[in-house]
Amino acid sequence: MSVEILIAFIASFISAVAGGIASIEVIRRLLLKLIGKEPPPKTYAERLSELTSSLTKASGEVDAVLHEMNRVAREREQAVKDLEVGLTELEKREKELKENIEVLQNVPIPVAEHFAKLVKPSEKQSARRDYVLFISGVLVTTIIAVILQLTFGK
Repeated sequence: MSVEILIAFIASFISAVAGGIASIEVIRRLLLKLIGKEPPPKTYAERLSELTSSLTKASGEVDAVLHEMNRVAREREQAVKDLEVGLTELEKREKELKENIEVLQNVPIPVAEHFAKLVKPSEKQSARRDYVLFISGVLVTTIIAVILQLTFGK
């Protein structure tokens, strides 16, 4: 019995010196193994306490996993709802386009050709106007840059 008291005292001294790195119980068991004695079996209360803490830890981990699964499920549910809304909008757009195609298919060809003749000259005029405006902008910008350079340039 005195050897066990001495081992417990040495274990507490080493634990205090080690700065709390290892617990007294771990060092005591290590010293008992070194001298060839088997550590006493854990009591029912110790085993029950270890099992309870292990169960509590496992329960916490399960709760964390369940919360994560719940979050992911909500995100996926929202994604599915967004896809359904997008699909509904696309179906509506498809229906409108099909109706437009049907209307255009029913238009007689001479009417479409006449409409194209009416639009064609205005497109040419629009292109000429765009070129004139672009070239005018380049010329005005260049003239202003030259005047500013002559006035303020050194």
